[in-house]
Amino acid sequence: MINISVSARSLAAARAIDPDVSPAAVRAAVEVAIAEHLRELKRSRDAGRVDPTRSAE
Repeated sequence: MINISVSARSLAAARAIDPDVSPAAVRAAVEVAIAEHLRELKRSRDAGRVDPTRSAE
């Protein structure tokens, strides 16, 4: 599990785009982005794996 805290700088950057954004919304967006990034890394690793049960013909 990853512990995420929203820095004042991150919140200020988000509020430059949407002045009414809450810290909870910024945190949720970061969690979604991290989860997607981790899924993409897993997909990349899995795509490069060789099935040891298949011959290398």
